[in-house]
Amino acid sequence: MKKNMNLCIDLKTIMQEDGQLNPGQCYRGVLSRISEDQYLFEEAVTNGQHHHRNPKLFDGKYVSLVHMQNGKYQVHMRTIDPSINLDRKELAFQVYHELLEAFTIID
Repeated sequence: MKKNMNLCIDLKTIMQEDGQLNPGQCYRGVLSRISEDQYLFEEAVTNGQHHHRNPKLFDGKYVSLVHMQNGKYQVHMRTIDPSINLDRKELAFQVYHELLEAFTIID
């Protein structure tokens, strides 16, 4: 994952309900770059369903990181196949390495 801060941009939003983007609120939709300094965000239609899936920010081989609706982050560990001969120390190191990579997303 690579981070970048785009300064001095124009962001046009097309929202379903909210007139403005609310702080701490997660929105589903599409972000497009229109030109050098102009962006467009179009919020996805919910079709009357009020469940919002938490956006996945990191998706690794062993762990994933999601941003929850309450503003907190949650780490999920994938299932491990016990039929494969795994070196436990190596597995723990790989999980640790992915956690560090996922945590770089949180500023």
